[in-house]
Amino acid sequence: MNKRRLMLITHDLAIGGLQQVVVNICRTIDREYFDVSVLCLRELGPFTPEIEKLGIKVFCIPQKKTGVDYFSFLKVAKILRQQQIEIIHTHNTQPFIDGVIGGLIAGVNTMIHTDHARDFPDKKRYMFAEWLMSHFVYKVVGVSEHTSQNLIRYEKISPGKIVTIYNGIDGSKYDIVIDKKKKRSELGIRGNDPIIGLGVRLTDQKGLTFLLQAMPELIKRFPGITLIIAGEGPLENDLKKEASALGINDNVMFIGPRLDMPELLQLFDLYVLPSLWEGLPMVLLEAMAARCPIVATDVGGNASAITNGINGSLVKPKAPKALSDEIARILSSPDILEKYRLNGAATFKNNFDARVMTNKYEKLYKKELF
Repeated sequence: MNKRRLMLITHDLAIGGLQQVVVNICRTIDREYFDVSVLCLRELGPFTPEIEKLGIKVFCIPQKKTGVDYFSFLKVAKILRQQQIEIIHTHNTQPFIDGVIGGLIAGVNTMIHTDHARDFPDKKRYMFAEWLMSHFVYKVVGVSEHTSQNLIRYEKISPGKIVTIYNGIDGSKYDIVIDKKKKRSELGIRGNDPIIGLGVRLTDQKGLTFLLQAMPELIKRFPGITLIIAGEGPLENDLKKEASALGINDNVMFIGPRLDMPELLQLFDLYVLPSLWEGLPMVLLEAMAARCPIVATDVGGNASAITNGINGSLVKPKAPKALSDEIARILSSPDILEKYRLNGAATFKNNFDARVMTNKYEKLYKKELF
């Protein structure tokens, strides 16, 4: 059987949720049916070796040293022709535009696009360009119902073009057992007081200021509590200054970007995500796969994964008091913690395993219904 030649097109293979989706499709796709490759439009990134170890080719279009390359779609078309690509799957705006125009020039048979969520309304020129491109693709995928509805509402994409496919991850790397005492010692945390935390980009979107504002009240209830914030981003210095101003430095650790998140998730008593907006964040799926109880804000696609009171808790955004109250309530109840662990793991297995996600994408690549 001749394999169908599929190319996944992305900005890069940096560490991020979108890029994890690309990696997980590569890991779990039916390689007997699809000959898959990846094209990066800006640069490569840390996930590149992981994909290449699978025997999958990764291509990259060199960036102009200055200015915007308004003709990169021609370079995309050239690669698509050279590799005789039959199916492309683009991820977010620039790959959508350059990929589809390049695909039209190269005569690609099937084009699929995934929107990984953003804060709508976006810039008008982006939304118009995506509306235009949507006419030439088979389907546009939203990673949550919230994202799909935003594409219909703000970009006026035809509802018949839209499908929702939840993100999925490889749960095996998170379902591990660690020496928690050793990990605490490694991080310089003494005793057995609660640890809450998260691993995200330090940006406005993640609402970290509201989690810091919730900490003084939590410290009154749990004097030895530790908040671990893993990640980097433009707000790092501002958040550190805020922690100092709140007098909570002794209870907050900024530990930078980490490659040991699976171990940290085993250490956290509670994963707390105070975002202002989301699509379907990979970090929630990672926490569920690791059996780490979750408190998140009720924004975007978070409710696609979390059913309040069943497998986690949802609270209002920008509400430090509600956040601290819910965190304290859960940390004070071993029964709730265990309930969230078990139900979260079951939700992950049934809905968010990478194989579930990839199976649905495979059907789209074949133009089959699911």
